[in-house]
Amino acid sequence: MLSSCASKRNYKKAQKFDNAGLYNDAAALYFKSLKANKNNIDAKLGLQRTGQMVLEDKVDAFQAQYNNGTAKDAVYAYREAESYFNKLSALGVKLIFSDEQKEYYLEVKDKYLDILYQQATKALELDEFASAEAQFSEILTIDKNFKDAQTQWVTAKYEPVYRRGNQLMETASFRSAYADFNIINKATKGYKNSIELQTQCLDEATVSIAVLPFTYKYRAYKHYAPNVKGKVVNQISQIQSPFYKIISDEAITSVPNWSSTKDPSMAIKYAKRQGTYFESKTVLSARIDQYVRQQGQLSKKEKRGYLKRTVEFTNPETKLKETKVKYTKVRYYEYEQKNTVVISLSYTLDRIDKDEMAVSDNFYGEEKSKVHYARFEGDYKQLVSGYWKYIDKDSAEDRIYDSSDLNNALHGLFKSKREATSVAKLESTLINKCGQHVAKKITEYKPEN
Repeated sequence: MLSSCASKRNYKKAQKFDNAGLYNDAAALYFKSLKANKNNIDAKLGLQRTGQMVLEDKVDAFQAQYNNGTAKDAVYAYREAESYFNKLSALGVKLIFSDEQKEYYLEVKDKYLDILYQQATKALELDEFASAEAQFSEILTIDKNFKDAQTQWVTAKYEPVYRRGNQLMETASFRSAYADFNIINKATKGYKNSIELQTQCLDEATVSIAVLPFTYKYRAYKHYAPNVKGKVVNQISQIQSPFYKIISDEAITSVPNWSSTKDPSMAIKYAKRQGTYFESKTVLSARIDQYVRQQGQLSKKEKRGYLKRTVEFTNPETKLKETKVKYTKVRYYEYEQKNTVVISLSYTLDRIDKDEMAVSDNFYGEEKSKVHYARFEGDYKQLVSGYWKYIDKDSAEDRIYDSSDLNNALHGLFKSKREATSVAKLESTLINKCGQHVAKKITEYKPEN
């Protein structure tokens, strides 16, 4: 409906311009009208007539450039005419476009592209890559099959990136070099020996990690160590980068004399002695310094308060019905529980291919879950905070705290959650955080620096 209205509106505007002899403006509006509604026959006929006039003007402009102008101006004048012809053809408007004009165009096009090709080739020889790329790109825009322009464009585009990658390799900046060769290989599927060089950079830049069995400060932590190690390894394995690789446990246990020691420093020394025979560049060792799993007991405390009621009575003097607030002593109960998990882990990442400690850090984390709620055999919404000494008689120590803030806080306890998060779930969350911490610290290690 909206497109139909737009079509009619633009058609009426087009007619006004058409009647005034302004066929360029009329053609533009006939085009809008037909685009909004391809079934508007009147707009189509109007566009065919005025569009032909516009096309002829563009062809005349091409002829003028062909006869008296530059080859470049002639080429772009023809391409403008051809583009207009194709735009209208897409809407089903068939204009007359002489084949003779195309013959003239092909002649001048080859002339212009030859000039452009020579300039681009010379720029490439002078290592003026940006200029050469722009010129070869222009050639391909006009004729994608012109000579070897496509191959030359690839050279102009990626030769400077290729050279920069090689220079980075010379300074051992393998990660940066990898990124350059990756750009080339994604776009070209290989330029010169860029695929081989990228593979070489990846090998040099990768931090391969052999993870030692985690040790522990106290024997009580011993059975936690494999699980913590497993989570840390899992998080390192999920690092979104090609530069990190976990080596299997066999890479450590196969080291001669490994079975005779459980000391991480000795294991690292044994690995260093293996040198190139040891497939990992780094060794990750860690010690559990603290591991607490505290399952809190649910405590129950009797609390004293008042049940607030509004009662109706007859005033003996006025004989009228009145109301008053009455507070009745009652008991309710509050419950509390807290579960806690604490983990402290110290760790180091040692380079064994060079005398370097890559990472040395520690993780400390706590996860807690606490519940505090209340129960009452009655309508808790009528409960009021307070204290009483005797349930069956008054005392000077009795207190009623009937305020909205205190009552809201009390009533909130009856709506609080009653299940604390389990120790197992807290433990799983904290171990994952520990693994994420270690993985993040490892990614912050930049071998190139």
